[in-house]
Amino acid sequence: MTLDIIIPTLNEGENLKVLLPFLTQNLNSKTRVIVVDGSKSMDNAMELCREYDVTYMESDICQRSVQMNLGVNDSKADVILFVHADVKPPSDFYRLIKSEIDRGRAAGMFAYRFDSRSLLLQINAYFTRFDGLFTGGGDQCLFVERKVFNDLGKFDNDYVIMEDFDFWRRIKNSNIPYTIIKERATVSARKYDNNSYLRVNLLNLISFLRFRLNVPALEIRDSYQKWLN
Repeated sequence: MTLDIIIPTLNEGENLKVLLPFLTQNLNSKTRVIVVDGSKSMDNAMELCREYDVTYMESDICQRSVQMNLGVNDSKADVILFVHADVKPPSDFYRLIKSEIDRGRAAGMFAYRFDSRSLLLQINAYFTRFDGLFTGGGDQCLFVERKVFNDLGKFDNDYVIMEDFDFWRRIKNSNIPYTIIKERATVSARKYDNNSYLRVNLLNLISFLRFRLNVPALEIRDSYQKWLN
């Protein structure tokens, strides 16, 4: 199995300083990292990619769905793993994903924990090991066979937010066999540090419900960004 890791970024240089060495220490000859940076980035992402010998691409449009699709277009791997810059998958991610692919699971994601000792965040994270209504967020590091990704139409670029939930919904509706790996990714708690626990969870809930009610993604994004620091 060959695996490409696609990381959409925009001014994520500080997080890439942590993520890229972590990934490169755990790569093998069948794994490649592709960083797709937004053209409005004002950081040193390109230099960091050169330092750690990973592929750097620049997207004219600063939008995760567009950036991740661009990365897939450059990929020739059997399986794609999508990782946010402030998330670290388990160190043995390749073995874990290959094991599930070999079992016939064409897609999946990881449970996660936060890099925080907050009891409330630990409770939040606990439920990511289960398949429920809120499963499918980008922090869970979606992986999918490249053929399945293309067959399902890739990420929908009309989704300027919630693109991950939309794609996961299509996986479920298409009866694609999937899994949630219990070994946990590590997610930055920075959003909660910069806001309150209540505000973030309330905004997440409202945004998800509006997504389910088919409110235009642009409206959801604008409202979300208005209330979140």
